Amino acid sequence: MRASRIASILSGAAALLLSNRLAPAGGLVLPGSGPVSTGRAGASVASIDDPAAIGINPAGLAKTRGTVVHIGTALVAYHQTVGRAGVYEDNPDAVLPWEGQPYGSVSDTSKPAIGIGQFQAVPVIAVSSDLGGKVKGLVVAAGVFAPNAYPVRNMAGDYELEDPTRPPPPTRYDTLEQKAAVVLPSIAAAYRITDKLDVGARFSFGFAALEARTYVWGLANFDEWAGRDGEFSVNVKDPFVPAFGLGATFRPSPKFEVGAQLSSPINVAAKGTGSSITGSGNEFNGTPVTVLPNNETGLCSPEGGGVPGAFKACVNLSLPMMASVGGRYIVRDAGGAQVADVELDVQYEAWSGSSDYQVIVDGIAAIEPGPPPIGLTLQPTKIRHNLQDTFSIRLGGSWRLLSIPAIGAKALVLRAGVAHDTAAAKEGWQRADFDGAARWTMAVGASLALKKVRIDVGGGMVYEGTRTQGTDCNPTRIGEGCGPGGMALGVDDRVGPDPIQPTSDSSGQQESPFNAGTITSGYNLLMLGVTTWF
Repeated sequence: MRASRIASILSGAAALLLSNRLAPAGGLVLPGSGPVSTGRAGASVASIDDPAAIGINPAGLAKTRGTVVHIGTALVAYHQTVGRAGVYEDNPDAVLPWEGQPYGSVSDTSKPAIGIGQFQAVPVIAVSSDLGGKVKGLVVAAGVFAPNAYPVRNMAGDYELEDPTRPPPPTRYDTLEQKAAVVLPSIAAAYRITDKLDVGARFSFGFAALEARTYVWGLANFDEWAGRDGEFSVNVKDPFVPAFGLGATFRPSPKFEVGAQLSSPINVAAKGTGSSITGSGNEFNGTPVTVLPNNETGLCSPEGGGVPGAFKACVNLSLPMMASVGGRYIVRDAGGAQVADVELDVQYEAWSGSSDYQVIVDGIAAIEPGPPPIGLTLQPTKIRHNLQDTFSIRLGGSWRLLSIPAIGAKALVLRAGVAHDTAAAKEGWQRADFDGAARWTMAVGASLALKKVRIDVGGGMVYEGTRTQGTDCNPTRIGEGCGPGGMALGVDDRVGPDPIQPTSDSSGQQESPFNAGTITSGYNLLMLGVTTWF
């Protein structure tokens, strides 16, 4: 009977995995995973004791008994406003009504596909089972989770190239629209080696998707005239993104517990299509330049460049290796049950190894349409973020109140936490498409445990404030760099990103930093979840 019930639960979980749409990932990951961990501001590597451990510390699964089903979500709302320093430049090739006017500020107005309003749902759905005790100390689990993040952006995404009624958005070289997702269906197992030591492992067979739209320089465009811009969009997917996690918990005494976990990098190699719109000012010796598929090089796809409006496109990016360690102190009652705990965790994230996104398009900036087209082959491009490794410190805890017999509640548990993450973006390198800011996270939560159900709720905020960054350098057609005497600095010596220039290789990009100014950002959090067991 128990075996058939376990099979039914696992089948239902599999159906949820297959029907669940992509939850987002990317950017700097917020503390926690699921409602309980997020309600402690991520301080849970030692304390986690339900199926959500599959995405936090798989060794925590060994604390579950019987079959446990957990469905939870963190609802994440992101707010960001970018104010670019400077003014729209005078353009000798076109008379524009906004020349000389200060750049306006642009706010993110994205509304995620899964969620409520601007709140994006980041789910954790997992089932654990001790298989009826058939193998003493062994617990297995299956589930799905996604990194706690918000990579969706809409920074004036309604702008159309060379709109005569409005100035081009100052964030267009960073991003106009972006939808990124990594979801991680996973299996895991934990084993209690002794009463004091648990170990666990997780294997994920995820998938990823990315849709993005941004502006690039057609050729040289130091005046930033939209007529010499190009608009480029990609829609790519990676159907198999492997990853793994390892974990352990150790209890030297009933009052102390130590946890540690390691999560592998998540490497995405997505393939799909791209499209391009070319501004009217892109020409060579009076001949208009158009972007066409390049069926000669096969940089992205061996079979060729695709068709007009749907070039073959590849995007390579990664999320970093993460490692955390934590310890907690436990207060127990006379019967040994936990009354309260406080936990301190430290986490390391290797963002320096996940800094650049590579974009490859089988296209050619054609002067003669051919066939074959004659022109400049589009080069593999790096979207640089110049990230650095980060550290975070997380302090959280819980307090169990007395049972509430009137409603059949076994216990009401309150929790809270605070965390600080160092900045992933180096000085001058914060961007609109990736949240690299230092941050403070503050969260609270509660669980109401009934006879066979536990209900979790919570909320919080992430404070990042306003940062002023960048350089006053504004290269022109004559002085084409930010170095001494107007010389261009080497790519690795520059402060701030430059517009993407797809006809030049990554080491030959012209210098023209575009992100000087201010960025104001932060998050609001809501958490909901339900857990049942038998």
